Amino acid sequence: MKYLVLLCKGFIIGVAKIIPGVSGAIIAMSFGVYERLVSIMSKPTKIRLNDIKFLIFLGIGAALGIGLLSKGVKWCLTAAYFPTILLFTGLISGGLSDILHEVNKDKLGLTKVLIFAVCFSLVYYLINMNGMNIEMTGGGLFFLIGIIESLTTIIPGISGTAIFMALGWYENLLDIFEKMSYLKFDTSIYFFLFGFIVSTIMISKLITWLFSNYKSIAYTAVLAFMISSLLIMIQNAFSISFTILEFILGMIFFIIGIIGTKKINNLFSKF
Repeated sequence: MKYLVLLCKGFIIGVAKIIPGVSGAIIAMSFGVYERLVSIMSKPTKIRLNDIKFLIFLGIGAALGIGLLSKGVKWCLTAAYFPTILLFTGLISGGLSDILHEVNKDKLGLTKVLIFAVCFSLVYYLINMNGMNIEMTGGGLFFLIGIIESLTTIIPGISGTAIFMALGWYENLLDIFEKMSYLKFDTSIYFFLFGFIVSTIMISKLITWLFSNYKSIAYTAVLAFMISSLLIMIQNAFSISFTILEFILGMIFFIIGIIGTKKINNLFSKF
């Protein structure tokens, strides 16, 4: 039963990865699997059997979410953007209470306030920036794309899609994924994978160290990432026109998302 729940969590995380502006890491944080995930990735040579099972079921769920629902999610975003975004906003919001609990374990001080302000502002700027279009070619470009893809995958609250679009590199990323899906490995793929793997191990080690030594402060940064992402998602949802029916459905889906996250987390905590 535990692994079935883990499979479901991975499925929703995979779906979240498809949604523009939604961070899969934020959903993983809301579902309580993020901290263990980065801990495993930070020590690839010391993985235990239980860790392998954890990665397999979470990974299968994520792959199924991306593979089975990619077209469906895109259709939902086109046909009913407002309710769809509100559903994922609810899923993220459902995990806020657990994050706040971790933040409040230590007293609120100036350090936490500053960290929250800096992290909130950073993510808000990164997701809203546009028109940068930094020119770079060759292996260095794909190595850097691998690093950025890793950072935006692991760090909660940062949308990789938004970053790559702002840099003018989104088509390069899609080209890499297309080649990998057809097993067409060339020099660009190797540079990308090298940048991704090295960055993943290093940033996972850093995040694991922060959670081990400064857990309350680390969760303060995560809280800032989550709230800034939520505000941007709500801002984007309300930036387009929607009907009264879509608004009502959006509110219903928002509540379902909150309840869904809490129910899944409560169920998972029993095993």
